[in-house]
Formats: sequence, structure tokens, C-alpha cells
Amino acid sequence: MGRLSLGISVILVATFAVTSCGSDTEPISLSDQELADVVNVVQEQGTVIDGASCQVEIFRIEASTTYGWATCAPAEESDPQAVAQADAFPFRIDGDKLRRPDEGGNYAKDVEKLFPEDLRSAITQHATGATG
Repeated sequence: MGRLSLGISVILVATFAVTSCGSDTEPISLSDQELADVVNVVQEQGTVIDGASCQVEIFRIEASTTYGWATCAPAEESDPQAVAQADAFPFRIDGDKLRRPDEGGNYAKDVEKLFPEDLRSAITQHATGATG
């Protein structure tokens, strides 16, 4: 069931397009395998939810660094309490190592440290639920 959820997440993300936020460039297109690799890194290193199914939006790729936003939820929907749990966060992947801002008081400082200035407005929009 976990693989099915992962497959569905990857298909949904690919279907709804991987877009670039915070820039005037064309949307970023990744192969199915490249997108699956990003989703795997996010699910293994980024989320605090065990057995999560994650969807990602890629903001930008520069050399071996990928910037984006992840939204993760439990892959198993049989537990009503687990369904209410979600983890949404900006991420930066350098090679195969994921970094995300700490929650709480250091969040803004970490966003400044991890993300280029022109991507910070996209992160703020996602974090506050604004669209754009």
C-alpha cells in the first residue's frame, strides 16, 4: 500500500506540473525518475511522519542543489488520527542531503541561510497558505 501511495503522489505531482516559484522562468520539468528521486529524499530525510507520502513542488535546480516545497501526510489512511497529521515545509537538497528550516524561533533565520533571496517570497506564500 505504501508503494501505491508513493506512486500516486509522484503521478499527481507530475500531472499537476512541477512549477518554479519566485522566478519568471519556464516551469521546471523533471523526468519521472528525477522526480521520484526527490520525493524519496524528502520522504526519507525531510518529514517527521513515519511512512509518509509526500508531494513536492520544485522551485529551482542549480547544479546539484534543488530547492522546493514538500507536503507530506501519512501514507496509511486507516488511522483517523494519522490522517489529520501533515508536515509541510521548504527544503533544500544538496546532492543527496536534505536540509529544512527548524521550526520555531530560528525558522526565518534558517530560511535566510538555506534559500536564495528571490525564493523566500514563494516560501512565505506557501507557509502562510497564500497562493501566487
